[in-house]
Amino acid sequence: MEEQLIRDYYEIDDPEGIIVQPNDMQEKCTDLAVRLICQELIRSGFKPLPSQEAYKRVYQIFGVDLNQHSKELIQDGFWKYADKGNSKERSIQKNIMALKAVPDGQTFGIFWDLQTFVPQYNCVILSPSLDQVVTIKGTVKGADGEEYMDTEKGKIVYSLDKSIFYRNQFIFHDSKAALTWLMNNDRDFLRELFLKYGYDKSDVINKMMLDEIKVGNRIPMADETKALFASRGANGKLLIHRGLMEYMLKHVNEENEYFLMLDQYVSTLLDLRNYPEFDGLTKEERYRIGAYVGYYYGLLFDKGIGTSIDINGFGHGLCYDEDLRDYLKRNKYFHLPGFEDIAGKHYRRYRMDVDIEMEKMRDE
Repeated sequence: MEEQLIRDYYEIDDPEGIIVQPNDMQEKCTDLAVRLICQELIRSGFKPLPSQEAYKRVYQIFGVDLNQHSKELIQDGFWKYADKGNSKERSIQKNIMALKAVPDGQTFGIFWDLQTFVPQYNCVILSPSLDQVVTIKGTVKGADGEEYMDTEKGKIVYSLDKSIFYRNQFIFHDSKAALTWLMNNDRDFLRELFLKYGYDKSDVINKMMLDEIKVGNRIPMADETKALFASRGANGKLLIHRGLMEYMLKHVNEENEYFLMLDQYVSTLLDLRNYPEFDGLTKEERYRIGAYVGYYYGLLFDKGIGTSIDINGFGHGLCYDEDLRDYLKRNKYFHLPGFEDIAGKHYRRYRMDVDIEMEKMRDE
């Protein structure tokens, strides 16, 4: 039965594959895929953690609490795989696999975009499918003279997608070797951790994100760096990448121009008059991001690297936007150490520059 199901799976000629197949076929193939993937993971050397530790690691990496109800998990981009013994969750699982015309807000078909946590094996698989773990070797010539996979008589070969092994080694065992492999072979996964789940605790990933901003011999514009400092999570909530800004503070130098990168970004972010729309953010979200970016801008400024040519967009925002000043006071400067002094310093600094320019104009 297993062999025939694999052959049937590879006979699907629709470019959308299993996603558009009948629900029963989806369920059978995915059950088999999950079982085979988990077995191959163990054979490859993956050691599942006890459930409590595994849940803790998922929370540390993805910020997702696996104890949540199914609906909340789906909103966070996650799913806990339900086997045949869990009829209630199994029914929901079948529904979220199916592509159906349903009212807005329903989750039919979303399964294929979710990170799936598999209880018992305590591992994570993105959209588990048979082609991640098994293939058919051998071809046959078609009527058009082209070579096609011999789904009828070809040899079935089991081989786990390496990215699944290394992702799980990194997630659950904090493996440096796995992180190195992912950096060389699967950066999309690391980007997704950063952008969709706000994982900014790794110096390696933070540096990767910064190094990928390639703009030649100029300071990158705010549109080019906006995802570095804040992004929308898998659940649609705002993520502010404070860990990346901590990395910038620690590693700033004349060559990398981290200070000027922050300066350029906050200059656009807080200029609501000239940039009324920016990255789909609300006014309050811009203020919230601006608070953290302004704070780290001030800390980097105090290091004295690149400060002679900065725009001081943070000071500009404080000087001309009373709502911003009130927002910071109302939120008690987000309890960031020394932030009130930093804000005052750059407000006065910008005010002084304005006064000097006005004096020059009067002299003319």
